[in-house]
Amino acid sequence: MSKKINIGLIGAGYWGLNLVRNFYKIGVLKAVSDVDIKRKKNVSEISNKISFTSNYKEILKDNSIDAVVIATPAQTHYKLVLEALNSKKHVFVEKPLCLKLSDGKKIYKLAKKLKKKVMVGHLMLYHSAYIKMKEKIKEGLIGNIRYIYSNRLSLGKLRKEEDVLWSFAPHDISMIIDLVNEKLISVDAFGGSYINKNIKDTTITLLKFKKNIKAHIFVSWLHPYKDQRLVVIGEKGMIVFADILDNEKKLMFYDHDIRWKGEFPIITKAKGKKISFNYKKEPLHIECQAFINWLNMDKEPSSNLEEGIEVLKVLDIAKQKLRIW
Repeated sequence: MSKKINIGLIGAGYWGLNLVRNFYKIGVLKAVSDVDIKRKKNVSEISNKISFTSNYKEILKDNSIDAVVIATPAQTHYKLVLEALNSKKHVFVEKPLCLKLSDGKKIYKLAKKLKKKVMVGHLMLYHSAYIKMKEKIKEGLIGNIRYIYSNRLSLGKLRKEEDVLWSFAPHDISMIIDLVNEKLISVDAFGGSYINKNIKDTTITLLKFKKNIKAHIFVSWLHPYKDQRLVVIGEKGMIVFADILDNEKKLMFYDHDIRWKGEFPIITKAKGKKISFNYKKEPLHIECQAFINWLNMDKEPSSNLEEGIEVLKVLDIAKQKLRIW
Protein backbone atom coordinates (compact mmCIF):
# COMPACT_ATOMS: atom_id res chain seq x y z
CA MET A 1 0.00 0.00 0.00
CA SER A 2 1.43 3.40 -1.02
CA LYS A 3 2.20 6.04 1.56
CA LYS A 4 -0.22 8.98 1.91
CA ILE A 5 1.49 11.96 0.27
CA ASN A 6 1.02 15.50 1.59
CA ILE A 7 1.62 18.43 -0.72
CA GLY A 8 2.25 22.09 0.08
CA LEU A 9 1.79 24.68 -2.67
CA ILE A 10 3.50 28.07 -2.93
CA GLY A 11 1.87 30.65 -5.19
CA ALA A 12 -1.91 30.80 -5.58
CA GLY A 13 -2.18 33.18 -8.50
CA TYR A 14 -4.04 32.50 -11.74
CA TRP A 15 -2.18 29.30 -12.64
CA GLY A 16 -1.46 28.35 -9.05
CA LEU A 17 -5.19 28.04 -8.36
CA ASN A 18 -5.49 25.54 -11.20
CA LEU A 19 -2.80 23.49 -9.49
CA VAL A 20 -4.61 23.87 -6.15
CA ARG A 21 -7.79 22.53 -7.74
CA ASN A 22 -6.10 19.51 -9.29
CA PHE A 23 -3.89 18.47 -6.38
CA TYR A 24 -6.88 18.83 -4.06
CA LYS A 25 -8.97 16.65 -6.37
CA ILE A 26 -6.23 13.99 -6.22
CA GLY A 27 -6.49 14.17 -2.43
CA VAL A 28 -2.95 15.20 -1.53
CA LEU A 29 -3.05 18.98 -0.96
CA LYS A 30 -2.58 19.99 2.67
CA ALA A 31 -1.49 23.65 2.64
CA VAL A 32 -1.22 26.67 0.34
CA SER A 33 0.84 29.83 0.69
CA ASP A 34 0.65 33.17 -1.08
CA VAL A 35 1.94 36.62 -0.09
CA ASP A 36 -1.44 38.06 -1.07
CA ILE A 37 -3.77 37.25 1.83
CA LYS A 38 -6.74 37.84 -0.48
CA ARG A 39 -5.89 34.54 -2.18
CA LYS A 40 -7.14 32.77 0.92
CA LYS A 41 -10.69 33.35 -0.28
CA ASN A 42 -9.91 31.82 -3.69
CA VAL A 43 -8.39 28.76 -2.04
CA SER A 44 -11.29 28.34 0.40
CA GLU A 45 -13.71 28.37 -2.55
CA ILE A 46 -11.98 25.20 -3.76
CA SER A 47 -12.04 23.75 -0.24
CA ASN A 48 -12.06 25.20 3.27
CA LYS A 49 -10.13 22.11 4.39
CA ILE A 50 -6.93 23.47 2.82
CA SER A 51 -4.87 25.47 5.31
CA PHE A 52 -3.55 28.83 4.13
CA THR A 53 -0.57 30.94 5.15
CA SER A 54 1.04 34.08 3.79
CA ASN A 55 4.46 32.82 4.95
CA TYR A 56 5.73 30.04 2.67
CA LYS A 57 8.42 29.09 5.19
CA GLU A 58 5.69 27.54 7.34
CA ILE A 59 5.13 25.01 4.56
CA LEU A 60 8.85 24.28 4.33
CA LYS A 61 9.08 23.75 8.10
CA ASP A 62 6.11 21.36 8.19
CA ASN A 63 7.60 17.87 8.51
CA SER A 64 4.32 16.23 7.49
CA ILE A 65 4.59 17.79 4.02
CA ASP A 66 6.51 15.54 1.61
CA ALA A 67 6.66 17.73 -1.49
CA VAL A 68 6.28 21.35 -2.51
CA VAL A 69 4.62 22.72 -5.63
CA ILE A 70 6.06 26.07 -6.77
CA ALA A 71 3.82 28.27 -8.93
CA THR A 72 5.41 31.67 -8.39
CA PRO A 73 6.96 34.10 -10.93
CA ALA A 74 9.87 32.55 -12.84
CA GLN A 75 12.52 34.80 -11.29
CA THR A 76 11.76 33.28 -7.86
CA HIS A 77 12.00 29.63 -8.93
CA TYR A 78 15.71 29.11 -8.30
CA LYS A 79 15.62 30.44 -4.74
CA LEU A 80 12.44 28.59 -3.79
CA VAL A 81 13.49 25.27 -5.34
CA LEU A 82 16.76 25.35 -3.40
CA GLU A 83 14.95 26.20 -0.18
CA ALA A 84 12.47 23.39 -0.70
CA LEU A 85 15.21 20.86 -1.44
CA ASN A 86 17.20 21.95 1.60
CA SER A 87 14.01 21.47 3.63
CA LYS A 88 14.07 17.82 2.49
CA LYS A 89 11.05 18.19 0.18
CA HIS A 90 10.50 16.82 -3.30
CA VAL A 91 9.60 19.59 -5.79
CA PHE A 92 7.17 20.25 -8.63
CA VAL A 93 8.08 23.61 -10.19
CA GLU A 94 6.18 25.35 -12.95
CA LYS A 95 8.06 26.11 -16.15
CA PRO A 96 10.67 27.31 -16.62
CA LEU A 97 12.81 25.47 -14.06
CA CYS A 98 14.72 28.73 -13.51
CA LEU A 99 16.16 31.56 -15.60
CA LYS A 100 19.84 30.55 -15.80
CA LEU A 101 21.40 27.30 -16.96
CA SER A 102 24.08 27.65 -14.28
CA ASP A 103 21.32 27.81 -11.63
CA GLY A 104 19.61 24.78 -13.16
CA LYS A 105 22.84 22.80 -12.84
CA LYS A 106 23.08 23.79 -9.16
CA ILE A 107 19.52 22.56 -8.62
CA TYR A 108 20.43 19.29 -10.36
CA LYS A 109 23.51 18.81 -8.20
CA LEU A 110 21.63 19.50 -4.95
CA ALA A 111 18.66 17.28 -5.88
CA LYS A 112 20.98 14.36 -6.63
CA LYS A 113 22.95 14.93 -3.43
CA LEU A 114 19.80 14.98 -1.28
CA LYS A 115 18.11 12.23 -3.35
CA LYS A 116 15.04 14.37 -3.96
CA LYS A 117 12.80 14.37 -7.01
CA VAL A 118 12.26 17.52 -9.08
CA MET A 119 9.60 17.67 -11.79
CA VAL A 120 9.11 20.62 -14.17
CA GLY A 121 5.65 21.71 -15.34
CA HIS A 122 5.99 21.12 -19.08
CA LEU A 123 2.26 20.65 -19.44
CA MET A 124 1.98 19.79 -23.12
CA LEU A 125 3.90 16.53 -22.67
CA TYR A 126 0.83 15.29 -20.75
CA HIS A 127 -1.80 16.32 -23.29
CA SER A 128 -3.65 13.27 -24.65
CA ALA A 129 -3.43 14.61 -28.22
CA TYR A 130 0.33 15.12 -27.96
CA ILE A 131 0.79 11.62 -26.49
CA LYS A 132 -1.19 10.16 -29.42
CA MET A 133 0.81 12.27 -31.91
CA LYS A 134 4.08 10.92 -30.49
CA GLU A 135 2.73 7.38 -30.63
CA LYS A 136 1.73 7.73 -34.30
CA ILE A 137 5.12 9.18 -35.24
CA LYS A 138 6.89 6.30 -33.47
CA GLU A 139 4.71 3.87 -35.43
CA GLY A 140 6.08 5.43 -38.64
CA LEU A 141 2.91 7.19 -39.85
CA ILE A 142 4.86 10.12 -41.34
CA GLY A 143 8.25 8.43 -41.73
CA ASN A 144 11.39 10.16 -40.47
CA ILE A 145 10.88 13.68 -39.12
CA ARG A 146 12.23 16.41 -41.40
CA TYR A 147 10.93 19.66 -39.96
CA ILE A 148 8.82 20.90 -37.05
CA TYR A 149 7.32 24.29 -36.47
CA SER A 150 5.11 25.69 -33.75
CA ASN A 151 3.02 28.79 -33.15
CA ARG A 152 2.03 29.91 -29.66
CA LEU A 153 0.37 33.26 -30.20
CA SER A 154 -2.18 35.48 -28.46
CA LEU A 155 -3.01 39.07 -27.54
CA GLY A 156 -1.61 39.42 -23.97
CA LYS A 157 -1.01 38.42 -21.22
CA LEU A 158 1.92 40.86 -21.12
CA ARG A 159 4.59 40.27 -18.47
CA LYS A 160 6.88 42.75 -16.76
CA GLU A 161 9.40 40.25 -15.39
CA GLU A 162 10.02 37.79 -18.25
CA ASP A 163 9.82 37.96 -22.00
CA VAL A 164 7.60 35.84 -24.22
CA LEU A 165 10.46 33.42 -24.97
CA TRP A 166 10.60 32.26 -21.35
CA SER A 167 6.85 32.45 -20.82
CA PHE A 168 5.55 30.63 -23.93
CA ALA A 169 8.39 28.78 -25.67
CA PRO A 170 9.18 26.14 -22.97
CA HIS A 171 5.99 24.27 -23.95
CA ASP A 172 7.07 23.90 -27.56
CA ILE A 173 10.75 23.33 -26.84
CA SER A 174 9.82 20.44 -24.56
CA MET A 175 7.61 18.81 -27.22
CA ILE A 176 10.14 19.29 -30.04
CA ILE A 177 13.05 17.87 -28.02
CA ASP A 178 10.87 14.94 -26.98
CA LEU A 179 9.78 14.17 -30.55
CA VAL A 180 13.13 14.62 -32.29
CA ASN A 181 15.24 12.78 -29.68
CA GLU A 182 18.48 13.69 -31.48
CA LYS A 183 21.50 15.76 -30.49
CA LEU A 184 20.91 19.51 -30.69
CA ILE A 185 23.49 21.14 -32.96
CA SER A 186 22.58 24.84 -32.94
CA VAL A 187 20.12 27.45 -31.66
CA ASP A 188 19.43 30.93 -33.00
CA ALA A 189 16.83 33.48 -31.97
CA PHE A 190 15.35 36.80 -33.06
CA GLY A 191 12.88 39.01 -31.25
CA GLY A 192 11.13 42.34 -31.04
CA SER A 193 10.16 44.64 -28.16
CA TYR A 194 7.15 46.68 -29.18
CA ILE A 195 5.40 47.40 -25.87
CA ASN A 196 8.22 47.46 -23.33
CA LYS A 197 11.71 48.11 -24.70
CA ASN A 198 13.25 45.77 -22.12
CA ILE A 199 10.90 42.83 -22.70
CA LYS A 200 10.68 40.82 -25.94
CA ASP A 201 7.01 40.33 -26.79
CA THR A 202 7.65 38.46 -30.06
CA THR A 203 10.39 35.89 -30.77
CA ILE A 204 11.36 33.27 -33.33
CA THR A 205 13.72 30.51 -32.23
CA LEU A 206 15.49 28.29 -34.76
CA LEU A 207 16.72 24.81 -33.80
CA LYS A 208 18.93 22.44 -35.76
CA PHE A 209 19.40 18.80 -34.73
CA LYS A 210 21.52 15.90 -35.92
CA LYS A 211 20.26 14.15 -39.11
CA ASN A 212 19.46 17.60 -40.55
CA ILE A 213 16.20 17.91 -38.60
CA LYS A 214 15.18 21.53 -38.14
CA ALA A 215 12.50 23.39 -36.19
CA HIS A 216 11.29 26.88 -35.50
CA ILE A 217 9.17 28.27 -32.67
CA PHE A 218 7.15 31.46 -33.13
CA VAL A 219 5.76 32.98 -29.93
CA SER A 220 4.08 36.34 -29.42
CA TRP A 221 1.81 38.34 -27.12
CA LEU A 222 0.97 40.70 -29.99
CA HIS A 223 -1.24 38.60 -32.21
CA PRO A 224 -4.82 39.41 -33.23
CA TYR A 225 -6.12 35.94 -32.31
CA LYS A 226 -5.04 32.92 -30.31
CA ASP A 227 -3.12 30.21 -32.14
CA GLN A 228 -1.51 27.15 -30.55
CA ARG A 229 -0.28 24.78 -33.21
CA LEU A 230 2.48 22.19 -33.61
CA VAL A 231 3.18 20.90 -37.12
CA VAL A 232 5.45 17.90 -37.70
CA ILE A 233 6.55 17.26 -41.28
CA GLY A 234 7.91 13.85 -42.16
CA GLU A 235 9.00 11.95 -45.26
CA LYS A 236 5.56 10.40 -45.78
CA GLY A 237 3.14 12.93 -44.35
CA MET A 238 2.39 15.64 -41.82
CA ILE A 239 0.66 15.75 -38.43
CA VAL A 240 -0.92 18.91 -37.03
CA PHE A 241 -1.72 19.31 -33.33
CA ALA A 242 -3.94 22.40 -33.04
CA ASP A 243 -4.78 22.81 -29.37
CA ILE A 244 -7.12 25.73 -30.08
CA LEU A 245 -9.59 23.47 -31.92
CA ASP A 246 -12.13 21.07 -30.46
CA ASN A 247 -11.13 17.45 -29.97
CA GLU A 248 -12.65 16.35 -33.29
CA LYS A 249 -10.16 18.50 -35.23
CA LYS A 250 -7.34 18.87 -32.73
CA LEU A 251 -5.13 16.16 -34.25
CA MET A 252 -5.00 15.74 -38.03
CA PHE A 253 -2.91 13.73 -40.49
CA TYR A 254 -2.17 14.92 -44.04
CA ASP A 255 -0.59 12.64 -46.64
CA HIS A 256 -0.20 15.09 -49.51
CA ASP A 257 1.50 13.52 -52.52
CA ILE A 258 4.49 15.33 -54.08
CA ARG A 259 6.03 13.91 -57.25
CA TRP A 260 8.32 15.23 -59.92
CA LYS A 261 7.44 15.41 -63.59
CA GLY A 262 10.67 16.31 -65.25
CA GLU A 263 11.83 19.49 -63.53
CA PHE A 264 8.41 20.36 -62.12
CA PRO A 265 6.92 19.22 -58.81
CA ILE A 266 3.35 17.90 -59.00
CA ILE A 267 1.44 18.28 -55.74
CA THR A 268 -1.77 16.38 -55.02
CA LYS A 269 -3.41 17.71 -51.88
CA ALA A 270 -5.05 15.18 -49.60
CA LYS A 271 -7.94 15.82 -47.27
CA GLY A 272 -6.94 15.86 -43.61
CA LYS A 273 -7.70 12.68 -41.68
CA LYS A 274 -8.76 12.90 -38.08
CA ILE A 275 -6.61 11.06 -35.55
CA SER A 276 -8.76 10.01 -32.62
CA PHE A 277 -7.43 10.10 -29.07
CA ASN A 278 -8.88 9.44 -25.65
CA TYR A 279 -9.43 12.71 -23.80
CA LYS A 280 -10.64 11.63 -20.37
CA LYS A 281 -8.93 14.20 -18.14
CA GLU A 282 -7.45 17.64 -18.59
CA PRO A 283 -3.67 17.65 -19.20
CA LEU A 284 -2.98 19.46 -15.94
CA HIS A 285 -4.68 16.73 -13.93
CA ILE A 286 -2.64 14.07 -15.74
CA GLU A 287 0.52 16.07 -15.05
CA CYS A 288 -0.27 16.48 -11.34
CA GLN A 289 -1.09 12.77 -11.06
CA ALA A 290 2.23 11.94 -12.76
CA PHE A 291 4.07 13.79 -9.98
CA ILE A 292 2.21 11.85 -7.30
CA ASN A 293 2.83 8.58 -9.14
CA TRP A 294 6.54 9.38 -9.16
CA LEU A 295 6.53 9.96 -5.41
CA ASN A 296 4.36 6.94 -4.63
CA MET A 297 5.37 4.36 -7.21
CA ASP A 298 8.70 5.68 -8.53
CA LYS A 299 7.15 5.98 -12.00
CA GLU A 300 9.32 8.65 -13.58
CA PRO A 301 7.43 11.38 -15.51
CA SER A 302 8.29 12.79 -18.93
CA SER A 303 9.29 16.17 -17.47
CA ASN A 304 11.84 15.02 -14.91
CA LEU A 305 14.77 17.22 -13.87
CA GLU A 306 17.00 16.02 -16.71
CA GLU A 307 14.34 16.99 -19.26
CA GLY A 308 13.92 20.36 -17.52
CA ILE A 309 17.66 21.00 -17.86
CA GLU A 310 17.58 20.16 -21.59
CA VAL A 311 14.79 22.69 -22.17
CA LEU A 312 16.69 25.23 -20.06
CA LYS A 313 19.78 24.74 -22.25
CA VAL A 314 17.81 25.75 -25.34
CA LEU A 315 16.29 28.76 -23.56
CA ASP A 316 19.69 29.82 -22.24
CA ILE A 317 21.34 29.69 -25.67
CA ALA A 318 18.34 31.44 -27.28
CA LYS A 319 18.56 34.17 -24.65
CA GLN A 320 22.23 34.75 -25.46
CA LYS A 321 21.61 34.74 -29.22
CA LEU A 322 18.36 36.73 -29.07
CA ARG A 323 18.65 39.87 -31.14
CA ILE A 324 16.37 42.38 -32.80
CA TRP A 325 15.62 41.58 -36.41
